[in-house]
Amino acid sequence: MSKARNQYSGHAIHVTSFPLVDNRFTVHFDIEEQRDGRIEVTHFESGQSFASDAEAIQAGLKLARQKIDSDYRPTRRREPVS
Repeated sequence: MSKARNQYSGHAIHVTSFPLVDNRFTVHFDIEEQRDGRIEVTHFESGQSFASDAEAIQAGLKLARQKIDSDYRPTRRREPVS
């Protein structure tokens, strides 16, 4: 399991890879956006598998950027910003 964090277009992206039983990896990512004094977080699961941990992380970052550029809208609030 690996994690990466990146900033893109005013959003924070958190990517986590997970090993699968067939020695491949999948990736989940969260997109955070500060809005009205809160951090709004939306979670996504890729549903894809990748040959390596590094490939999964890179794909997660790319998927998150594509989601932000297309139809992304936050779905839940996480914590107040102090």
